[in-house]
Amino acid sequence: MDPTLAIWATPEQAPLLSALATELGASIAAAASPVRAHGTTLADDLDATFAGDLLDLLNTDAKAVLLATACEGYGEALPQAVARAAAEGRHIATLAPLPMPPSDAAEPWRAPLQGRVPNEAVRFGPLLRRSPAVQEAEETLVAFGEVRSALFAGFRDSTMAGQGATGALMVDALDLLVGMLGEAERVEASLNGPTKSSANLSLGSLTGDLTAHARFDNGSSAAIMLSDRTGGWQRRATLLGEAGRLELGDDGHRWIDPGGKIIDSTERRARSKTTDHDRAAIDALVGFMSPLLDGRATPPLDSQHLGPMAAAVLLSARTGQAESPSTLRAMV
Repeated sequence: MDPTLAIWATPEQAPLLSALATELGASIAAAASPVRAHGTTLADDLDATFAGDLLDLLNTDAKAVLLATACEGYGEALPQAVARAAAEGRHIATLAPLPMPPSDAAEPWRAPLQGRVPNEAVRFGPLLRRSPAVQEAEETLVAFGEVRSALFAGFRDSTMAGQGATGALMVDALDLLVGMLGEAERVEASLNGPTKSSANLSLGSLTGDLTAHARFDNGSSAAIMLSDRTGGWQRRATLLGEAGRLELGDDGHRWIDPGGKIIDSTERRARSKTTDHDRAAIDALVGFMSPLLDGRATPPLDSQHLGPMAAAVLLSARTGQAESPSTLRAMV
């Protein structure tokens, strides 16, 4: 029997999610949308049962629940529903990031999840650092050695994470930078777009063009440039060090030494059969969802370090000042 999915999304995401289900060999049992009136349209487009709202969807008898857009406005009822669904054996994945400490929005999750943070119960993805291309470059990363400077550029259209697509890109970027450089000492960020520098900025609502610069206590630095308003799908990290330049992306990696010689490289071609969507994006989503449907354990986000980093980026985008992740952690 095909694995079943319950999907929380916007109607605009229906073609992408239909293609994803086909690639996964899964059927979509139920669907719901942030705007209830749009939920019936989404369900019809996905040939699924209309589930009502998100709390009803999490109670649906499906093997996995995919939160393909932000899920804000449910208060303490959402973590309680997530905890119940997880206890009943449903795997829950999200394309839009959930709140992480030190955000106050993460606090209501602690009691239902028995002290755990949301990202320990709900898997977020797809992450470039855990993509097949970067996993294949693991030995190259070790051989490349210490990273002096890094750049992460990420672009996608809003269908890839619905509301909050830029927030999803930010977590993707920070996950890679924290994994390679650790937690930054100072972060300075700027946001241009519909959300501007609103006092209500959150990971789940972040959209527009985001740029940020991070300084680390060992002298290393990193920059990110992200947008959900450029269309298409692209994620690329460039690492600089004494060993030269190492480029990482969904399409493979390339190590170039200081003299311009290519030391090592791989090239990956998209495997998905869909032609209506960016095949690299579909591949990334398949790689993220497949382990959940197969019952394989995947590691959660490092919320201990990612949370303060994300909070510093959001605060800096609002204040226009450099912010310290460690200071924000200490304030909780």
